[in-house]
Amino acid sequence: MKSFLKSLLGLTDGRKSNALAKYVRRHGKVPLAWAGSTSTMDYLNIGDALSAVMVALLSGRDIERVPSKSNSLRMACVGTVGHGVEGGKVWFWGTGASPWKNPGAPADQRVIFDVSGETGFTVTATRGPLSENLLTGKVEGTVGVYGDPVWLLPRFYAPRPVKTWKLGVIVHLSELADRDPEAHVKADLLRYSIPEHLKNDVHLINTVTPIGMTAIKDRIDEILACERIVSTSLHGMVFAESYGIPCLPFPTQGPDGLHVRNLGDGCSLDSRIIDLYRGLGMSELAVYAQPHRQMTDWDELMAAIDSAWTPKRFDAERLLAAFPLDLEPLSAPSGGTIWDHPVLQRLKLQHDVNELIRADKMRTER
Repeated sequence: MKSFLKSLLGLTDGRKSNALAKYVRRHGKVPLAWAGSTSTMDYLNIGDALSAVMVALLSGRDIERVPSKSNSLRMACVGTVGHGVEGGKVWFWGTGASPWKNPGAPADQRVIFDVSGETGFTVTATRGPLSENLLTGKVEGTVGVYGDPVWLLPRFYAPRPVKTWKLGVIVHLSELADRDPEAHVKADLLRYSIPEHLKNDVHLINTVTPIGMTAIKDRIDEILACERIVSTSLHGMVFAESYGIPCLPFPTQGPDGLHVRNLGDGCSLDSRIIDLYRGLGMSELAVYAQPHRQMTDWDELMAAIDSAWTPKRFDAERLLAAFPLDLEPLSAPSGGTIWDHPVLQRLKLQHDVNELIRADKMRTER
């Protein structure tokens, strides 16, 4: 089964010669910096958790979480996390980055992210050219391998779901009123109001789940049960595009309704969205814009998706070839799905941050 999956993924049996791959062969686990849940959280963000999932799926190895700031050897993968990585030797694969070291801070307190002082960064692939420039400090095309690793998920998990909703609306964390697994949007965001006659057709979804593989699988199944997707979440778009679900980004800034945005300099879309689609070789992107405090015409939006969306081309082979570890993909156990595999089942999704830092310090002092 594994050889069949390797063939499906377009993989070879070549072993990687870099220090990270040698470490993983010696220790049997992948040191990975990722934004997992802390001991004070009773939830996880599915986009963050899939960093560890995708590395485990492709390497066949257990995952050891390592702090982003460390002097140790480690890998970084899914998510806009590159700007938070400091020190040590780091291999980036499919990673995104913000132009700010502290993007959550008020605008007048933000600090520019600059890699010029980092000598241990090895970039094998990034989410797109914007992240490539940030993580290499060089011009677009220096590495030239782009893609969000989650785009590879359908090669491991491709159910045939019954379509339950005409439209799934994936809401970004910043628009949520809480961190409940059920999507509760902030009360003043009128664009998410759904009239009674569409309650069974339009379904709000968030990327918050309980902690566990079953919850991750259930959320993905929920997304796959939608005929169309509109999303303010980056990974909402990745899920939809990778599984071939017609979709559009859902920005708040106009022009209102369906239109095409130029993805060049000055584009007002979320930079993560620009990065993703420019990484696919696109210079323009259809979107459906709707102000926060105006009601959405859901029928018009669904018609816009049907008229504007086209399948995207993704160079999976180049991204796989750039994977810095030996490729030993997992396959679903007999009678189960890939989510039942022991490697994923024992993946620790919640950590005590102070304990992570102590363990990392002991590792680097040895």
